[in-house]
Amino acid sequence: MRIEAERFLSILDDADAAELIEDLDIWADQLSEVYSIIECIIDVRSEEFVPETTKDEINEFYGFCAGIACDNVITPTEVESLLHRLASSPHLLTDPRMQSLEFAARRSIADGVITPDESEDICEWITRLVGDSASDTGIATFGNVGVIDGAIEDAARLVIESRMFVLTGKFTIAPRKVVAGMISERGGNWKNNVCSKTDYLVVAAEASRDWKHSHEGTKIIRALELREQGGRPELVHEGTLVKALDLGV
Repeated sequence: MRIEAERFLSILDDADAAELIEDLDIWADQLSEVYSIIECIIDVRSEEFVPETTKDEINEFYGFCAGIACDNVITPTEVESLLHRLASSPHLLTDPRMQSLEFAARRSIADGVITPDESEDICEWITRLVGDSASDTGIATFGNVGVIDGAIEDAARLVIESRMFVLTGKFTIAPRKVVAGMISERGGNWKNNVCSKTDYLVVAAEASRDWKHSHEGTKIIRALELREQGGRPELVHEGTLVKALDLGV
């Protein structure tokens, strides 16, 4: 998993892949935590994705494309799946770049074999498409600041002492370990994975807007599921935590 995340990161400057690598490094000696990370990802990825808006549909397709291109090799099965997704979403093919990707894919699979040159050609188109995703949706698919409805914005509501925190994303104020240390210094606790005992999930300012389809998003989705069951954890934006740390609450 770490190798695949590194390969993905070599293609795109993806904060999600970077966070997954960091998580695996932090918990390399604690297999139970590593298993929890993997289980969380599998649980979320196993759920059926139902796009609510056109932007959701486009971003989900970008995520699929980036996933099949992360190892720099495209197989015939992946090309067939790519073409099926495009055929199932007429809206996507209104974009000339999507049309070019479809043309390259159909040309490559015409004889039932994908040569190395054809694979490289499709990967190049995908990298170009995903890297320029902001021109379609108005937001970049990877690594941008997001806003999550229902997150705590009033720092006075955030109690640090004796509370359990989980941090996700690339923090702007300091590395996650340093932020966790600041919480510990004020009497709080932190853990890597969201569970029923988590009081707060703090989402970094640079967390992906497309969090529903990201590694960071698995923690957010899990937190929302637990909130429906028992009312916690609360979601907190990085800026709110920073204010709370300054207030010493």
